[in-house]
Formats: sequence, C-alpha cells, structure tokens
Amino acid sequence: LSPNFRKLLPRLADKVGFAVSTVTYKWPAWLRAQTEKQRVIWAYKILFLDVFFPSEVERVLFIDADQIVRADVKELWDIDLKGAVYG
Repeated sequence: LSPNFRKLLPRLADKVGFAVSTVTYKWPAWLRAQTEKQRVIWAYKILFLDVFFPSEVERVLFIDADQIVRADVKELWDIDLKGAVYG
C-alpha cells in the first residue's frame, strides 16, 4: 500500500463503517526479487492469499481494484469449489 493510502484507509473505514488491518508479508527468497515493476510484483499476490490470512479464515474472495462489480458477489462466495484451493 502506498503511504498516502495507508493514511487514508483508517478514515475511510470510519466513514464507511468497516474494520481494517494490514499484514506484512516477507517475500519468498525463491521467488523473483522485488526489483521488478510493481505490476509484476502485484501479479503474484493472488498466489499467496492462503498465507496472508490466519488458518481460521475459511474463504477469501479477491476482487482486483480495477474490476467493476455490477451484481451481488454472494453468488461467487457461495460457489462450491469442490476442494479446490482457487476458483
């Protein structure tokens, strides 16, 4: 997150009414170093969603920031992945 967004996020959470917390993740040594352009680094974040959250979290629905949601995402949430890690 950019420094400006980090400052904005708590105020936005208060205004809109949601809780926010951040997670710091150590980049794996075996993966390409973070010297690549930001878009390449962010492309990998989806692969590590399962380690970003505590094991008690049963499901994460990732919607990228540039996506436009025009319907209720509950339908996606309720899809039976039949044991698959990603859907």
